[in-house]
Amino acid sequence: MRKSKRAIQTLEFALVVACSISAASASVTYQINNGGLESFNVAIDGNSINGALAGGILINKMSGDASLPSSYVTVCTDIEGTLYLGQSYEYATPVTPFSGQSGVNPQWGTGANSAAEAIQNAAHLFYTYGQLTGTGLGGTTEQKAALQLAVWEALYDTTASGSVTGTRFTVSGGDATAIALASSWLSGLDGSYGLKGYLLYPTQLSGVNADGEPPQELLIAISVVPGIVTAPVPEPTTVIAGALLLLPFAASTFRILRKKRMA
Repeated sequence: MRKSKRAIQTLEFALVVACSISAASASVTYQINNGGLESFNVAIDGNSINGALAGGILINKMSGDASLPSSYVTVCTDIEGTLYLGQSYEYATPVTPFSGQSGVNPQWGTGANSAAEAIQNAAHLFYTYGQLTGTGLGGTTEQKAALQLAVWEALYDTTASGSVTGTRFTVSGGDATAIALASSWLSGLDGSYGLKGYLLYPTQLSGVNADGEPPQELLIAISVVPGIVTAPVPEPTTVIAGALLLLPFAASTFRILRKKRMA
């Protein structure tokens, strides 16, 4: 069994909409902070993570791409990746499209052909239940925790048919109300929402964390950029009308470790 860690498992699935995918290569650096987190005992692929932090991840921009928000609250997509509270991470811009992505650590879905449906379910949850404001997720800490739990389960337990019926991700302890709320949001998902989106992906997957794990991808919905549509929209056939930016916990579950675990 994996050694237990006090971490944020947030599908920080930062959803960011880009004005143009043809922009010159650049980067943005965000510092990771507590945006409303609760502790849960979870497991992924049989590996237990006790005291995992799930909920809102507050990111504050330190430098980089001016089109991205200076401060934002989101969730992650990589439960076995790591984000340390107080540490800064660099993400590549322009953002990476959903298409062809399968997650960083671990991979999304229940099999080789389910990653596309998994990210669609996660994006739908983020937009539908995230209570998004101009600075990211709104709502109570309990609601943010429920969203992260639901996003993780959608990412790892979605089948090729789009239903969430797998058993890779489980929750064994924590806020019972948040757990029940997350479960209710998962009912009826089908993975066929046609959301066009992008991932905010770490520029470095190794050598940046003391525990050796890669940084996580993040989700962000941006409303401050002209021409960006933040509500869920069908994927257009010829142009990109709106975009979701999943700051990848890089397809692995986003974990924020407490400062006491920092080297």
